[in-house]
Amino acid sequence: MRGPGGRGGRSMGVVVKPKDFSKTSKRLTKEFAPYWGALIVVLLFAIGGTLFNILGPKILGRATTTIFVGITSFLKGGSGIDFKAVAKILITLVGLYVTSSILMASQGVIMSTVTQKLSKKLRTDVTDKIHRLPMGSLDAITHGEILSRVTNDVDMLSQNLNQGLIQIITSFTTLLGVFVMMLTISPLMTLVALIILPVAFFFISRIVKVSQKHFLEQQKKLGEVNGQVEEIYSGHIVVKAFSAEEAVSETFNQTNDELYQSAWKSQFLSGLMMPIMHAIGDLGYVAIALLGGVLAIKGSISVGDIQAFIQYTRNFTQPIAQVAQVTNMLQTTVAAAERIFEFLDEPEESENQVSCTLNRLKGEVEFSNVAFGYKADLEVIHDFSVHVKPGIKVAIVGPTGAGKTTIVKLLMRFYELNSGAIKLDGLDIAELSREDLRSHFGMVLQDAWLFNGTIRENIRYGRLDASDEEVVEAAKAARI
Repeated sequence: MRGPGGRGGRSMGVVVKPKDFSKTSKRLTKEFAPYWGALIVVLLFAIGGTLFNILGPKILGRATTTIFVGITSFLKGGSGIDFKAVAKILITLVGLYVTSSILMASQGVIMSTVTQKLSKKLRTDVTDKIHRLPMGSLDAITHGEILSRVTNDVDMLSQNLNQGLIQIITSFTTLLGVFVMMLTISPLMTLVALIILPVAFFFISRIVKVSQKHFLEQQKKLGEVNGQVEEIYSGHIVVKAFSAEEAVSETFNQTNDELYQSAWKSQFLSGLMMPIMHAIGDLGYVAIALLGGVLAIKGSISVGDIQAFIQYTRNFTQPIAQVAQVTNMLQTTVAAAERIFEFLDEPEESENQVSCTLNRLKGEVEFSNVAFGYKADLEVIHDFSVHVKPGIKVAIVGPTGAGKTTIVKLLMRFYELNSGAIKLDGLDIAELSREDLRSHFGMVLQDAWLFNGTIRENIRYGRLDASDEEVVEAAKAARI
């Protein structure tokens, strides 16, 4: 008899905004505690790599100015271009870009290592948690939902943290650094460049607001598709037995089509962000080019500075779009972390005070006034008593849902009784450890399950230290 919930249960496959962003963020930060040293190195490398990259356009502008002055001088009968000066500038520029690339690559490797270690830990924690959960909790969660915690949520957390944290650091460093460099070139041109920011923020906020609901719907439908695939393949025999292939395919195709629609809309809207930013940036380039030309004619600014300023303008608008994307990414990341932490915080099986242990069993089993319900307010077994003497074979017969499997599960202490007692050789099983109790039983479930491996390894699953001869004897006894 299956507990209530079975394949249904509460939905855990939907990624939504976190219920408590602050609390979950603090807990996620604590998970990074063993890696603070590496994260500080990542921070320093990211800032250093970004700053070196920011200095590039300014230095390149000097080379442009040197070449422009040299050409102008040559046309007036002067010495022409100072190639040695240009060479020194370019060597310096190459050194900066190489150093920046090395720092950025190094912080990427370190950050990937940290996030993968954290992912490994979380997957291990979730897997270990499954072993400590009471059967009642597992009955209320579908297999697909648990798999979603171990795979989808952990992978999303890992990928978003790996990309998001680095993007946040580099984006804010780039914004601040570029703004300072723009001010050093021309405060007036900087003011013109800043005018486009409200326009950019308006379009970005509208896109994020509209696309967010489609991203949430995409994650919801992805969870439904995963659950359906898990159910279809786990219960494919039942599907074939009732010739339900067409109905199952129709249901799956409908959900899959809904996933396609939500995914297409979310990705389309997300893809609009950068083209719109580039279009707004191009308008800014036109205004800056016109103003720069006027200032150059007046001698207020050099040609190389105009070229550097245009590059900075492009570098200034790009991080704005990245920050908007990262903000949405962080919401999803914290929501995934919250789902993982909720699962890890589920109540675990409690072990009562162990007051006795089992030795060699005679096999006397007694159910005494046992009452049990999968829900506290809904009992399915009332005042059940039976006494089975050693050596007696007992068959429990009854209609579906009568509680046959439930009785066996109670004997194995998969569930705790509402009242009454179950005794084994006169010992109350509630006073035994679950490991000690279950080590004396051999259990054949209704649904046979073979783990990945050989038949020999599956037979040995009940006692891993069994010899090959014992495995063979067990196979013969079971007529395998």
